[in-house]
Order: sequence, then C-alpha cells, then structure tokens
Amino acid sequence: MKLFSVGQEPVGVIAIGQLPTGIIALGQASTGIVAIGQGARGFIAIGQLACGVFAFGQLALGALWAGGQLAIGGTSSVAMVGYGVLGRFVPWRRGSLEWRAIPSRPALVRRAIVFAAIIITVALVALFPIADAITEVGGVFRSEPMGPR
Repeated sequence: MKLFSVGQEPVGVIAIGQLPTGIIALGQASTGIVAIGQGARGFIAIGQLACGVFAFGQLALGALWAGGQLAIGGTSSVAMVGYGVLGRFVPWRRGSLEWRAIPSRPALVRRAIVFAAIIITVALVALFPIADAITEVGGVFRSEPMGPR
C-alpha cells in the first residue's frame, strides 16, 4: 500500500501530480474518492470539469448533488445555471430541499430518463475507474509483487 505519492502519474492513498489516482487525489486529471483538480472525477469531485456523486465546479455533473457555474445533477444548488432533476438543495440550510410542483406523467418520465442518464454517466466516468484503480494490482491498496525482473 502506498500512503503518499507525488509525480507525473502518482498512485497512493494521497496522490498529488498530473494524473493522480488515490483516495485523496490532487491534480489535473484526478481520480479518487475525493478528487480536486481540473478534470476531477470521484465520489466527491471539485474542479473545472467535475464528475461524481457530489460535484462542485465550473461544469459539474453530480448523481446526487451538483453545484457551480453550470451544474446538472440529482439535486442542484449554488449554480449560475443549475438543473436538479429532483429539485434544489442547499446543504448548509436546514430543511432546504425545494421540490418543484408535482410534474405531469410525461414530465416525470422525462425526469426519470435524465436522472438515469446522469447516474449511468457518473458510474462509467467516475465510480468504475475508482473501483478499478483501488483494486487492481499496482493500484492504491495492492502494490506490485516484488521479485526478480
């Protein structure tokens, strides 16, 4: 297991660099549980192009919550242009989930399709690569076997 890694393509629990992969990843195209950087993808993603379950950034795609300049997600808030399929939610305001009016059946079907598309996209772009990076040999928790080369 690698605890701390820095470099071009660092892999570790805490990874800092150009293409970091780890539990906490800081860098340009970061992949991790908490990813911070330009192309952040992870469970919690913060950056210019953020994709994750919770995403915040200039262009944010979040399965449950998205915020930023252009945010699309299950719920949305703190956005210049934000679309929350389930409504608007401000995390720091208690009881702030603002549901829209009860939609008609066709509108409900459209929302369900958009929500499913968001969840599938987040799973393919962010969650599956994280699971792969954590469990693969040479990944965050499984070091490459030592031996003669």
